[in-house]
Amino acid sequence: MVFKSQLARLRRHVRERQLPRAFVLRELDSAGVTFEAVTLAERNRITTYGYELEYLRAMMDALRADDVLYDVGANIGLVALHAAHRCRTVAFEPDPGFFARLTRNAQLNPKVAVELLFAAITDRSGTVTLYTDGTERNSPSLKQQQGEKHAVEVTAHTLDQLATRGTLPVPTVIKLDIEGAEVLALRGARHLLNGPDAPRLLFLEVHDTYLPAFNSSADEVLGIVRSAGYSTARYEAKRYEQQHLILARNGSA
Repeated sequence: MVFKSQLARLRRHVRERQLPRAFVLRELDSAGVTFEAVTLAERNRITTYGYELEYLRAMMDALRADDVLYDVGANIGLVALHAAHRCRTVAFEPDPGFFARLTRNAQLNPKVAVELLFAAITDRSGTVTLYTDGTERNSPSLKQQQGEKHAVEVTAHTLDQLATRGTLPVPTVIKLDIEGAEVLALRGARHLLNGPDAPRLLFLEVHDTYLPAFNSSADEVLGIVRSAGYSTARYEAKRYEQQHLILARNGSA
């Protein structure tokens, strides 16, 4: 009996590690959201919700049916595909490998509509250099911070440009998780954040350790949003050396 039990556990272990494999996540949506893992790193990112389940839950709870969410730094789509069950969602991802995985995951969820844009969000429009080691390592960055070996040129937009161009809906909620480049995205969104169509909520991940590479700091990031009338609402937490915040514009929570 002991041998049979051990054999069953071994078979289960082997089966669980077989890739590629689809996973249906139900913690945030009982209907389920499907993601495909092709590497062990991706499998871990999916099954752990990126180790940010509570933050993801707070974000989903804050969304309304009439919202338009810009998911900046969408990665494989954990936020975007869950949010698309709740509101209109536009996902931005500049890394070629992650964008391919995001596209695949969107295809696995045909009942929800999410708009995918292969682009970086920064403080200027044009072309920028993205540093990446692919989908099996750390997230890409607009500054070489973790020994990334590859540099690729990618299209870049500012949020101010996108908000006025007319080809996309103006966002009512913006999520930023871009490895220190959040300061660049916010610098490129000053008119939007201070204008009459300012988003009601910001889902902001502040990377204290990466910001110095951008000649910036958490104080500058928080100063930009606070000067635009945003204050912490609903959620504030810290994981490792990252701050997770949900900020509401005064009177719009």
